[in-house]
Amino acid sequence: MLALKILTIICLILLYIIMTSIMIIFERDKPRNLIIWTIVFLFTSIIGYGIYIFSRSIFYKKKKSLIVKQQEDEIYLSLIKNEIVNNDVNTNEELYQFNKKAYNSNLTINNSYRIYDNYIEFKTDLIKEISDAKNYIIFEVTKVNKNDFVDILQSLINKAKNGVKIKFIYDSLINRNILKQMHENKIKVHRFSKHNTMGKVYANNRNLISIDGKVCFICNLDVKDNQLSNKYDVADTFIKFSGDIVQEMDISAHQDAVFAGNKFIEYNKVEIQKKYNNVKMQYVANEYSTDIELLIINAICLAKESIILQLEEFIPTESILSLLRFAINSNIEVKLMVPIKTNMHSKYFASRAYAKELALMGANVYLYDGFIRFNAITIDSKYSLFGSFILDREHLNTGVQNIVIIEDKKAIDYFNNKFNDDIDNSYRINNAKFMLLREKFFKNFV
Repeated sequence: MLALKILTIICLILLYIIMTSIMIIFERDKPRNLIIWTIVFLFTSIIGYGIYIFSRSIFYKKKKSLIVKQQEDEIYLSLIKNEIVNNDVNTNEELYQFNKKAYNSNLTINNSYRIYDNYIEFKTDLIKEISDAKNYIIFEVTKVNKNDFVDILQSLINKAKNGVKIKFIYDSLINRNILKQMHENKIKVHRFSKHNTMGKVYANNRNLISIDGKVCFICNLDVKDNQLSNKYDVADTFIKFSGDIVQEMDISAHQDAVFAGNKFIEYNKVEIQKKYNNVKMQYVANEYSTDIELLIINAICLAKESIILQLEEFIPTESILSLLRFAINSNIEVKLMVPIKTNMHSKYFASRAYAKELALMGANVYLYDGFIRFNAITIDSKYSLFGSFILDREHLNTGVQNIVIIEDKKAIDYFNNKFNDDIDNSYRINNAKFMLLREKFFKNFV
């Protein structure tokens, strides 16, 4: 089959050369010009086929990368599946029911968490937890800011010198000085997305930190200099998790470390002896057996009273948009907040276009005058979905992301109050009927 394809390509190239030569000859031009034009057409065809073959090779490399990721996840889970926490959870519960068919994750009840809405307070606690680490730290982020990462980097270097194993996984470009300091201090550094030509297809947006399998953080450290200044408001939320849910997160972090480093890591289960609050949580990481989009769809379908979304981006799939439209038509209150300030103008205009479209349907839509660095969805004052995910058609099911479902009044009240407080610094969309030309363009382009 491959030989036939190669033979077909060669025949087409020869036919192209013959037809081009005939066309040039019948032009009755000077011999020198004929030779020049023949060479130009020949090289044009060769360059065109070269670009095609190169682009296809990139595609197959990415496709192979996804297959390898799935195979490694399967092997890893098969080796540790007997170590996963098993709780006596009532399988008739609604929270368990709407996830059990789609996800290879456990509903845990022995959990505790702490929510931070202040970046300095969060960073101080993170550094303290790093300084208390005994065995290992898996630190995976999308990006970090050089100036603001100094304190955290120094704490990681200090623990590496004391013999703590540290794996630092990043997705995009990172400052060379940071990488140099990590390498010099024996911190294992891996880039998750290895194919950056023609765009990243399998990007890491997990933003997960696991410390000794006892404490985990979900946080966005992609902080820009202009976000750190007082010129713009920043809506922040970070969460620290303790209890049985940490084991699920720790397994996910280990899987990512295996894929990024191309080396198997021995997994040792950490027994959670302490009894925490009776908080029901489920950690969902989109792997080969999970689907973040399906989770959001199931959550929207559960809504009977309200759906509140506070997101970094809002570029939904047709399924999610249709379900939100159906919810509005069913007299379910839908509220959405997206930021005015983003790092990508194209995504901002596309996000604003979809936000206007949702406002036109009847939703209460707000534009936050600043940056939003977290994603939260609240359903009926009953469930909170918090995680490092991007509600973007491009990344929703191809990027490595996560969501934690929390069934706890404290978290629900926090996200509802956070949304209401941020309304004071937002503009409500009232001119939804008038979509700007650039909004229409980027909506279709993105």
